[in-house]
Amino acid sequence: MEHRRYRNDSDIKLMRQLISSLPNAPSVIDFEEFIQIQSVQQTTRLWVEATNLIAFAYVDDFNNLCFEITPGFSDPVLEQEIADLGIDCIKDRINKTGEITTLDSSCSASNPERINLLMRMGFTQQEVRSMKFIRSLADPISELPLPPGYRIKCVIGESEVAQLVNLHQAAFGTDNMTVEYRLAMMHAPDYDQSMDWVACSPEGNLAAFCIGSIDEEDPGIGYLDPIGTHPAHRRIGLSKAMIAYGLTTLKSRGVKHVHFGTSSENIPMQQLALRMGFTLQSESVWFSKEVI
Repeated sequence: MEHRRYRNDSDIKLMRQLISSLPNAPSVIDFEEFIQIQSVQQTTRLWVEATNLIAFAYVDDFNNLCFEITPGFSDPVLEQEIADLGIDCIKDRINKTGEITTLDSSCSASNPERINLLMRMGFTQQEVRSMKFIRSLADPISELPLPPGYRIKCVIGESEVAQLVNLHQAAFGTDNMTVEYRLAMMHAPDYDQSMDWVACSPEGNLAAFCIGSIDEEDPGIGYLDPIGTHPAHRRIGLSKAMIAYGLTTLKSRGVKHVHFGTSSENIPMQQLALRMGFTLQSESVWFSKEVI
């Protein structure tokens, strides 16, 4: 079995095919966005046997080890090589930045095989979880008007990226969103600019955001994620109004069910999801591995 670096877009097609062959939801999150980023491509490795892709792995810019293995294929050597890839990437980043960090990974809480695999790799389960909510659009959607003077518009395009990044960073209080990643989101195959919404204040400032999308393989499934509001514009109903707007738009395009995700640490967003008619569908668990 050949173990090699990422080469070009043809490798992305191979990885997509492997993901589509999985019997359950993939463990890699936001694959289409991350694989567009050069720094992620540089960490990507593929394991190929003849012309068949057996596995792929990469470490994203948030130090998450993301990988998929062909269903039914089991090989301790392959598992160790994937773990070593993650460890080597984190060691390299520590050497460059001097910042000590862990190698992280996640998977569905209902996937015991994957959980056992991560534990064999030396990962330790953490308390934090990713929560996935779902809502049927057969249920009524409440009309939730915007505060006076506010309006919702589609993003202009790449010329607005710097402002969008600043808004995202302010909303979540982190610098995780970058210009490169926001551009990768906009270049993803399922990106639709007409469903990349921002709320503008009466003064014309970007106050909140919400991105909608429709599943390419099942157009009856839609997504509203991420959603965020600038701290200066909270507690006036912007998030609720934007979710209602997104739900109405997705319903008009034939979507039947909408998915929405947040962290177990984000209690306000969980409460908002429940108030907007969503129910908890599934959870993902997170693991960390110390790198010495």
